[in-house]
Amino acid sequence: MKTVHSTLLLCSSLDDAMMNSQRAIFNSAGYPVIMASSPVQIQHHVENTSFDIAVLNHTLSAQARRSIAHDVKAKNRAASVLVLHASGILDNPDADMAMDSRSGAAAVLAAVAKLEEMRGTGARHSPMEHEPIVIVDADRNYVFVSDAACRLLGYDRSQFLQLRIDDVVVGNTRVTERLFQKLLNDGIQQGRIDLLHRSGAVVKADYFSGDQPAGYMIERWAPVTAQAEDSNGLGGHEESNTTSGD
Repeated sequence: MKTVHSTLLLCSSLDDAMMNSQRAIFNSAGYPVIMASSPVQIQHHVENTSFDIAVLNHTLSAQARRSIAHDVKAKNRAASVLVLHASGILDNPDADMAMDSRSGAAAVLAAVAKLEEMRGTGARHSPMEHEPIVIVDADRNYVFVSDAACRLLGYDRSQFLQLRIDDVVVGNTRVTERLFQKLLNDGIQQGRIDLLHRSGAVVKADYFSGDQPAGYMIERWAPVTAQAEDSNGLGGHEESNTTSGD
């Protein structure tokens, strides 16, 4: 069953085709969306609409994105701002997160889900590239991997995107087909897994996966130190989800 979110998105784009595409993507993931296709419309919603997350696309100029983000925060400090532009660098003082506009629909949904998860904490979030985040599609292929995830396992991005989840999650924490469907369907999960480094070494990591866009699994990894491993209270994929293998 598709998750229906109460988080209201304001998406701004000066390109009609992009605007319609983003509306379809967010609606398919269960997000209500208000679209604004001109500076006048954007300003109207900033001043009069109680939205939760503003998504500012690269079709807006850098100056416009900066000005709109400032106005959003001046009106409602609790609202989050996601900026999509070519570099993906968080260089806007009023934005909460930035990402490369070419990262694809699944990555944008992951960014929105992360902002939704963290709303109200007062934290300012770094670009997704700075955390080990991966997105797997329904066919178990990696469709987005952050720079930090690549560094963690010793791959460059092009190599990593040729892998499947079965190539990376190994040992007793492997993901069977039955378990994978459970992870896709159940939403928030956490535990500890064994990841295979390109060198053949095993990297232990805690994982967290939030509400999933339909057909995708999004995970954030946190490498485990030796000290943390000794005091491990988390199970792996299989243990934490109590699903037997096929």
